[in-house]
Amino acid sequence: SPRMLLTLLVAASSGSRLCLASPTRVFGMTSTRMAETARFSGPSANSCLRRRHVEKLRGRLGPSGFPSGYGDVVRRAADSVTQMLKDGKRFIEIEFPVTGLSAVPGDGEGANEMTASAVYTQEIVKALERNGQVTRVFFPDEKEALRQKKLFKNMKNVRIDFLCRPSPLADIGLDPNKVRMKDRIRDDDELYIIAYPSFDPREMIQVRELSDDDTFDRPIVVINGELDRIRSGYYPSLFYPRLMSAMNGFIDKFDQALYLHNFKGRMGGALLRMYPGQYQVFTRDQFGAQNVKRVYEQETMPTLKEVSLEILPKYS
Repeated sequence: SPRMLLTLLVAASSGSRLCLASPTRVFGMTSTRMAETARFSGPSANSCLRRRHVEKLRGRLGPSGFPSGYGDVVRRAADSVTQMLKDGKRFIEIEFPVTGLSAVPGDGEGANEMTASAVYTQEIVKALERNGQVTRVFFPDEKEALRQKKLFKNMKNVRIDFLCRPSPLADIGLDPNKVRMKDRIRDDDELYIIAYPSFDPREMIQVRELSDDDTFDRPIVVINGELDRIRSGYYPSLFYPRLMSAMNGFIDKFDQALYLHNFKGRMGGALLRMYPGQYQVFTRDQFGAQNVKRVYEQETMPTLKEVSLEILPKYS
């Protein structure tokens, strides 16, 4: 409507960012999308997105065993991590889409996905506070750590840290600003949370260094690190020799606490695992639909190629 368009123009001229709870279409484009496309800047930008994602933290386990909301995702992730720590697991992975439980990485704008991941990381860490351990949360870089630090301001046993500093020479293997991981940790740290180390290949290299330098062998939980890209060969060794060398024999150590990967297409579906359960494959009538059906399960983690080319076609 003209009134909505006027609101958007006023927001843009004032340097503020709109926080729209529900999309309203303006000339064929939702107002939410227009606000994101215009990229209004201002101090309220992150808080708007955070409120939107916090409102999603409701839900329960659906009748099929598939989570029906992000509240259930957070609870099940925290419960699974707690159980894995009791079972002596050191390398733990949590992976789920942040723009919707039927979405895939990249469906949302990159900065918005990072903000959503930060909110859900905070909720998972908050749920883990009941265990009483001192937790160090590593964000991808120093700037991101400063940006998200306010989320954890009321958590006395949480320390905020980072993996990398910007380096213009990183692409050619030179990193004069490299962070020495053994200098970042303390003897009284008890748990490491790695928040979405998926943008810069150096981030997972730093996680490997953290693991190697930690003489206490403390648990490491990676949240939304998109480790499937490393497993599937997305990074060719020819172009990413340092990353693939560091991940050799390391990435396979990770066990999944909560893992949800969606598949698009005519024979779409999802791969779900909630520790200590099995890896389950679900089918969907159409992509984005919430009605799912469990059709297959197994003890070990199948590859994404196996699910998309063998399992889903068999049951779709």
